[in-house]
Amino acid sequence: MARILLISNIFPPTIGGPAIFIDRLAAALSKRGHQVTVVCSGEGAIAADYDAQRAFKVCRVSTANRYVYEVMIRLVLAWQLFRHRLILVNGLESYLGPIARVMRRRFILKIVGDGVWEQGRNWGVLTDEFDAFQQRSSIPARLAGLAASRQRYLALAKVIVTPGKWLADVVAGWGVERSRLLVIPNGVPLAPFANAQPQCRAAGDLDVVFVGRLTNWKGVETLMLALASLDGVHLTVIGEGPELPLLTALATQLKLGSRLSLVGKMEQTLLHQRLMAAHVLVLPSNYEGLSHTLLEAGAAGLARIASHIGGNAEVIRDQVDGLLVSYGDVEAWRAALARLRDDEELRLRLAQQALAQARAVYGFEQSVDAYADLLEAQS
Repeated sequence: MARILLISNIFPPTIGGPAIFIDRLAAALSKRGHQVTVVCSGEGAIAADYDAQRAFKVCRVSTANRYVYEVMIRLVLAWQLFRHRLILVNGLESYLGPIARVMRRRFILKIVGDGVWEQGRNWGVLTDEFDAFQQRSSIPARLAGLAASRQRYLALAKVIVTPGKWLADVVAGWGVERSRLLVIPNGVPLAPFANAQPQCRAAGDLDVVFVGRLTNWKGVETLMLALASLDGVHLTVIGEGPELPLLTALATQLKLGSRLSLVGKMEQTLLHQRLMAAHVLVLPSNYEGLSHTLLEAGAAGLARIASHIGGNAEVIRDQVDGLLVSYGDVEAWRAALARLRDDEELRLRLAQQALAQARAVYGFEQSVDAYADLLEAQS
């Protein structure tokens, strides 16, 4: 039995790929007999028994008071680094880096995207799309500190794991040696979707679902613009984030009315049920490493439409188990939605192939085994 520390910036009930991954990995490692501790940030009050029911320890640091958080997150990380030598990091790297350097702790680092680009977009410093930003010879001064911090914590990582080959190439472009890069695909637990089958569409609208954090690179506005002149399609947007007020205003401006539902975040069991009841999942984002959402949609037996960027093309084979559409192309998205609305045979074929792919290629146990083997090899 080993003592393993997992570090993430987000954790359930917060929605997001890292949150889902760390929760599932911690549970699986605990089941294998390891003593697991998770350190994460907490956005708000959590029910007293929410973490108690887990087989591992969760150390949440509240972000309610930013000044207190800045002190406490460093203290908690320092204490847990003192107690652990097997460490997997999937968030909070900029806080961890200086502490790990002083304590001479190295770790396994999972990279799921470019946090520098994301912050630049969040702060309004950047308008670049993801690929264009990677080609820049210089970055805005306001982001220089973040970029420098990233280079420091990358240097401390013994192994850097990415969920896909495309993202591994991106990280190599940051100057990381290929010998320290390892690709371990994300996986999806199949048990919650054991009874999933593609749903034949009865009379009524095509039931389309988006799931994700509402940021300015997720492309939900493209979906809404496509929906504005498209009958017979209903879009449900599941998730929260900084773009929600703007999307709400856009829905009013476009007079989408009953064709759009903005439902906020959803508990995981309910989300699984909602996915299995839908017809199509859409992911129109500007970049993705290897999307948990696409994998879960496949396991739920959904046809998928995604932007032809990043790791999406590693998951979806266009015209085989989904459709790939140019990012930001409203007309192309409208045409893709209309195509699956009107061609039930195609939609069911794509859904069946997505389900088969999820079961054959992206089982979560395969991913957990790879991470567990990697962690155990470091002991």
